Order: sequence, then structure tokens, then C-alpha cells
Amino acid sequence: MTCTPHPATFRLLDPYVGWEEPAAGEPGIDGIVGFDDPAGLRLAHSGSAPEGPTREQLLPWFPDPRLAPGCGPCSWYLLVPDAADGPGLLRRDVCAGTWTSVWPRGHGPRPLRDPVSVAARGHRLAVVDGDRVLVWRREGEQLAGVIGLREPRWAALGADDEVLVACADGTDLRRFDSTGAFRGVLRTGARGAVAGLRTGPDRTVWLLTDDDGRLTLYRGTGRGHGHGAFRTATPDELAAALPPSALVSADADGFCLRENGPDGAVTTCCTWQGEPRQNPPAAGTPYLTSGSLLTGFIDSGISRCRWHRVRVDADVPAGTSVAVQIVVCEGEQYGESDWQASPPGVTDFLVDQPPGRRLRLRLRLTGDGGATPVVRRIRLDFPRSTSAELLPPAYRLDPAADDFTERFLSLFDASLADLDRVIERYPALLDPAGVPDRVLPWLAGLLGLSFEAGWDAGTRRKLLAAAPELYRRRGTPWALQKAVNIVFGVSPVIDEQATDRRWAYLREAVGPPGASGAAAARGLGSVRLFSRSASRFRIGGSTLGGAPLRAYGSPDSDPLTADAHRFRVLLPAGPADEQALRRLVERQAPAHTVGSVRTGGTGFVVGSRSTVGVDTAFVPLPPPVLGGAHPLRLGRDGVLRPGPRGLRRGVGAGVVSAVGVHTQAW
Repeated sequence: MTCTPHPATFRLLDPYVGWEEPAAGEPGIDGIVGFDDPAGLRLAHSGSAPEGPTREQLLPWFPDPRLAPGCGPCSWYLLVPDAADGPGLLRRDVCAGTWTSVWPRGHGPRPLRDPVSVAARGHRLAVVDGDRVLVWRREGEQLAGVIGLREPRWAALGADDEVLVACADGTDLRRFDSTGAFRGVLRTGARGAVAGLRTGPDRTVWLLTDDDGRLTLYRGTGRGHGHGAFRTATPDELAAALPPSALVSADADGFCLRENGPDGAVTTCCTWQGEPRQNPPAAGTPYLTSGSLLTGFIDSGISRCRWHRVRVDADVPAGTSVAVQIVVCEGEQYGESDWQASPPGVTDFLVDQPPGRRLRLRLRLTGDGGATPVVRRIRLDFPRSTSAELLPPAYRLDPAADDFTERFLSLFDASLADLDRVIERYPALLDPAGVPDRVLPWLAGLLGLSFEAGWDAGTRRKLLAAAPELYRRRGTPWALQKAVNIVFGVSPVIDEQATDRRWAYLREAVGPPGASGAAAARGLGSVRLFSRSASRFRIGGSTLGGAPLRAYGSPDSDPLTADAHRFRVLLPAGPADEQALRRLVERQAPAHTVGSVRTGGTGFVVGSRSTVGVDTAFVPLPPPVLGGAHPLRLGRDGVLRPGPRGLRRGVGAGVVSAVGVHTQAW
């Protein structure tokens, strides 16, 4: 489609090919970092860590060691080592905005001597106090254990009643339970000193280290002993795994919390003694306001090369700018007046320079201190190749006119090249794994699929990838199970009710000749022998008023048609959005069928409305408690003492008990 005689060659400046930084010892880089970062070049951070992350950037996840978020969005704990009446621990009342002592004066001794840091998770609390770590339950009301260590500095509370402790002698983490029992050591392999410690879901551990002013974030797991597979992580990964706290700023005099109030977000500032603070911490500037890069000489390999075009791929937020200057020369000599500057705000322009083999580029980034532009890639096209080469030679006799014609036609060549690129990339739009998230609904429309608003991008991609097989087997139990598994992450059981004939019979069961046992037994099946009947009224065979009157079809076909074309979807536990599950079942079910959804809950009837092992589980009863808001009923809700063989963990149906004989399932 393009009119150019042949595709132009180009040179890229990016983290993969290289930014052509000047040789060591030559000036050329000032206030710019990210030469090895796939995200691109950006302004350096102010302070001792130019490449980041900065302490202010990680403050919502790693606050001052004296401060720790508690249970709930408004709950916080604050250590006051230098209080007038001795070291203490303050707790912020939930959503009240006031600080009160965890152990009020006059209500028992204060347990702290030389506190260093505090950590909290749920209703558990840990304080590093001198050469020990104190662990409490019930938000400080019950002391669970005391862990004695040499120079502990940081503590974090993990899952399974675990306590992680970092000491001053390294970055390895000691593992304990709340009573102080030692569980092992996690070898992190991190460098520097520990500057923060957090735990997250799925037993993840986040470690922040300070190596001579350079902060590094590590992510690992708390499973097992020895190495915990720790690796470096980015602030974006931390933000995706853990929600940030309400802490927005802190300095030597206090800190500020930004929380949601009845009239919107409210910022509350306090001193390190828990007193209100009038002057909030001064807002810092995380980035430098300017930076520049002067590349080395970029060799085209063509003598007197006519460089054609410069394209800059960059994100330029408000208050920032990106400026490019170039100079072309045959050797390595040029004057300061030879530089060509790009127009303000323009990131795609033609080279207006005399021919030359080498090109040098100067990149300038500016910002307001609160944001930075990001330059991902710079593309240099050479030699000049335009559709003017397809014109008759008569149009190119005058050098000035020839130059104008080439630059004029380059405008149209650029538009046609963009169209060519769109057409070339169009097949990639049909790949569910490669398209952007915003294209997924459009791709689903081509396949006749519809997405729920709450489905994430990963679920939508899996549905699109499985769509061909789902369409081939649509209307089958396998397709319905597959769709539910993709969307909700559980494997349901499809119960086709037509195969469950719950009708009474008093005759020989159908079976092969000579069959014995269950196949030839007489029985009533799985039906109610009282109350309202499921079959229609028959004279001499039904109680008047106890069976429905129907005037269509044959009564002999009722056992076959009552449950025909009906099925149930059984799941072990209800999903977060059960209505979305029901809508999915309705869309996947064949048009002539009626489907219902049943999820696990409290109580069940074995063999009738539930499937043991699918949507039910035998578990032990909770410990009996006499009195309280929900008192125990003796003889029904619990066992006051175990039997002679000890406490039983759950029920084994058919092993040591008979369901419905000497056990009851509640």
C-alpha cells in the first residue's frame, strides 16, 4: 500500500538496543536514570537514591517503625518511647480520630522498657522491646509469648500464628509462633540493613533494605525452612499485592493520615506523642526538575547519509516536557550553531540537516518536581526515502525544489506508513493473549460472547481462548463445567435430574436375569411417604386434596417427564457473585433445559439435595462454651468431654459411624 520505493532502515535508542551513552569520563548524562529499565528514561529522584524507590514512595506500606496499621482502615498503633510517664503504646480509636493508651495508667504495670518498633495484624500485636519481642492477642489484652533475641529490630505477624523477626546483624528472618517456639530461619540473601518488614496474603513476605542509601524491595515466601525464594520487586508489584495504608507523609515532628470522612477525604496530622499537629509536613519533590542526555556519535555506515526522520515514543504528563536536538556531521566536528531543535511539544519531525555519516542527539527532560516524563524509545530513520523518488526526473532538477518536494510528500508517506502498520498488526487483534485489555470486549463481540462487569482481564482471556472448544461442545455437561471453572475457579458437579427417579415402587427392580441383592430388591425409592404428593391425582390411588389435578398427558409418563430436561449445578461453596453464576448457567444451558444452582451451606440431606464431598464436608463441632450471647444446648450442639478413645476429628461416614443411625449432621 505504501508509495515509498523501499522501506527505510532505522536505528533505535531504547533499553534493549542501547541509548548510546557517552564513554566513561565524558560528560553527557545529568539527572536522568532508567537506561536499563524497560519502562524507559525518566528524571532522577532527588536525594541519595536517584533511581528509587524513595522512602516517601514506599511510606504507605513501610511506615516509621513506631507506627503500624491495625485491624481496620482507621485503626493504628503508635509507640511513644519517650513519654513522660514511661514508654507506652497508643491505639487510635476506630474512626474516632483520638489516641488512647493500650494499657491505661493505673490499670496494671506498663510492660514496655525500651521499645523499638511495633507490628500488628488482625487482633494480634507485637512490639520489639530491647532484647525481646512481646506478642499479644486481643489487641494487647492477653500476652501470648515473649521471644528473647539479640538486638531485634523489626517484627511482622504472618499467617498460621507466625511471627517473623529481623535482627540488626543481617537480613535473615527468624520464624516463631506466638508463644515463642522457634520454627526456623528464612534466608533472604538481601544486601544492606533491614528498613521495613511486611507480610501479605498467600504467606508472602515483603522486605525493604537500605544499602548505603539505596533502597531495595524484596518479595519472598514464608513457606518451609532455609531459602524463601526471595527476589527483587518493584513498587508497582507491591501496590498490586498490598493495598496502601492511609499514611501520606511523615517527618521528624509527626505524620499525617488521609482518611474518608462523612464529607469526603480528610487529612489528620499528629505528633509522635499522639497530639494534634497544626502544621503538616512540608511536601517534598520526589523528582529533579530537569535532566539531559547527550549521546555519542551514531554511525549510519553511509558516507554523506541523508538522515530522514526522528520519532520519540514518550509519556509527557502535565507540567513536564521532552525536547530533542540533533546535529549531523561527516566526521566528529560541528559547531554549537549547527544543532537542530524540535518544535515545542513535537515528538515526530524531519531532519533538516546537511548530509553526513554521523548523528548526535541531545535529549532534555523537564518537570515540576512532582511528576516526570518517560521516554521509552527514539527511532532514527535513514537514509531519506520518500515517494518523490517515484516521480519523473524533471521534478527533481532544482535542488531547492527537490528538497521541498521530498519534505512535502513525507507528510503523506507518514500517514500511509501508519495505515500499513495498522493493517500488518490487525491479525494480532485476534490473539486473546496479546491484545490490550480494552480490546477484549470487542473481540468477544466477534465471537458472540458477553462478559460480566466484574470479570477481570485474565478470566476474559481464558474464556476467549477456550471459546472454540466451548462452542463445539456447547450444551454438554463438559462445556458447562469448563465455563464455570474458568470464571469462578471451581469444578462443579452437574446433576441431571432425569436420572434420579424419586418415585415409589413396589415391584421387582429392573435388572439382568439372575440378578440378586440391590438389583432385585423391592423398595420404595427416594420419595416422601407423606405430605403432598408429586404425582397427579388418580381415582382409587390418591388422597383427594393431596395430589395435583392435571388434565394433560398420561399419568404413566409422570415419572419420566417430571424431571426431564432439568439439571442442577452443585458447587462446594458459593462464589462471590452467585447471581453472576446463575446468569452464566442460563447462557450455557441448552434452550430446552431448565438449570438450577445449589451451593454448599449449612445443613444437608444425604442423597437428596447434596453430594457428599462436593458441596458438603464433615467437620468437628466448635468447642462448647456455656453462657454468652449464643449459649450451648447440652446434648445437642457439643460434647463436653471426649470419649474413652479421645477426641474425634470429624466424621467418617461408613467407617466408625453410620449416617442417620448414631450420628446427626447439623
